[in-house]
Amino acid sequence: MVIAAGAGRRAPLVVISNRLPYDLRPRPGGRPPKRNVGGLVNALEPVLAARGGSWIGWDGASLPGAAAVEAGLADPVVFRTSAEIEFRGVPLSEREVGLYYHGFSNRALWPLFHDFPGKAIFAPEDFTAYRRVNRRFAEVALARATPGSRVWVHDYHLMLVPGFLRELGFRGRIDFFLHTPFPPAEIFRALPSREELLRGLLASDGVAFHVGLYRNNFADSARTFAGAEVDLAVHDGATSLRHARGDTVAASIPIGIDVHDFERIARLPDVVAWGRRLRDAHRNCKILFSADRLDYTKGIKERLAVLERFLAAHPERAGHVVLIQIVVPSRHQVEEYRVMKREIDREVGRINGEYGREGWVPIHYRYRALDRKELVAHYLAADVALITPLRDGMNLVAPEFAASRVDEDGVLLVSEFAGIAERSPGAILVNPYDVDGSLAAIDRALAMDPGERRDRMVALRERVRSNPASRWAARCLGDLASESAPAVSNPAPARTRVVRTLPRAEP
Repeated sequence: MVIAAGAGRRAPLVVISNRLPYDLRPRPGGRPPKRNVGGLVNALEPVLAARGGSWIGWDGASLPGAAAVEAGLADPVVFRTSAEIEFRGVPLSEREVGLYYHGFSNRALWPLFHDFPGKAIFAPEDFTAYRRVNRRFAEVALARATPGSRVWVHDYHLMLVPGFLRELGFRGRIDFFLHTPFPPAEIFRALPSREELLRGLLASDGVAFHVGLYRNNFADSARTFAGAEVDLAVHDGATSLRHARGDTVAASIPIGIDVHDFERIARLPDVVAWGRRLRDAHRNCKILFSADRLDYTKGIKERLAVLERFLAAHPERAGHVVLIQIVVPSRHQVEEYRVMKREIDREVGRINGEYGREGWVPIHYRYRALDRKELVAHYLAADVALITPLRDGMNLVAPEFAASRVDEDGVLLVSEFAGIAERSPGAILVNPYDVDGSLAAIDRALAMDPGERRDRMVALRERVRSNPASRWAARCLGDLASESAPAVSNPAPARTRVVRTLPRAEP
């Protein structure tokens, strides 16, 4: 096995994602940009702060007209933090946001990649905008990259960026991480632009996914639609693909969370007291807890149906069990999501009206995001966490719940269709489509004795603590590479073979 010369040195890093960690739109009174929340932001910003470099992404500011943006007359907005990280905004017009982001990214790729092909809408004008915006991202990134830079592209919004970077002349290392599932080839087949997207991804030196299933699905599609030769052997979670542009490694590298911060917050006296107040507010009740972004993939309506069946089957539980359901607003500009919100509102009201009684309702529903301290207080208060999406690339609520349970109590129910399921020893796996099976799982969780709860939570916490976000990033970037790692390469222009280090990965 060959390690790249200088592999031990950390190259300057250029991160590219759809959104920046900060909203760069001007704020009243000249206040600094507002920091966005999300698992990707929390995982990546400390990595970039440690290595130094630039982060390229949409700045949140849309111009009223498309002409200036599309003609390249709009300058990127630049923001620097005290850590000397440069955040460089990619300008998008309102029209482009509608076509590239709400259109192709979220009306075509999102449902298709989550195994909902019937919801996918393939509009040619959406893909034209997607292609144009991906090229602009590549151009902005190339302006910040040096010959020794390493580029790390993230997620389904930017699958053409690696290919455009190569076309524009970048010869450094490119890695891509997909944070959603990658669908089976028979579903990916439905995408009219499938070959072009695969060519874009295969311009990367490495393409990484959360779990082995997504990696294998990608390799199968690369073989079926791009003619790639796939090495069926898997080494440290990675397999190699040889294709017309060179070699690309596909790897499974599950993301982690900032475990230390969740544990630290869970031990703060005010957060512990907050959790106790939440329990006191539901005096005689076992607390079921769920937190989801508003999306049809999260299984919120299906979870409400299971709770209603539970209440109908167990009338003696009235006044003794409550579900706290947090729904984080998302894509409120899209009519389908507004309809979904109204349907959830209606179902919550109907169930509470039918099953509630004096001083008790079965569902406490909040349509807003919680800050981290409030979220951890809810984790501490919960008897059972219900993490039951219909499909999820990973889902970080489950490891956050486990990391926060420094008391080694609580039970996690997790959908077998979430990537986190295979990394959750001690959790009870459920099929969210199986109402009776879900009912049995809730019964089992509520009746579980303290000793079993503790044993399960200890196993969960050990797994979560073994893979913090920093370790995930180190694996993706090859900082944990050893001489046993296979090599990965893309050919340089004159067919010179450049051997690079593969990231260490888990199966």
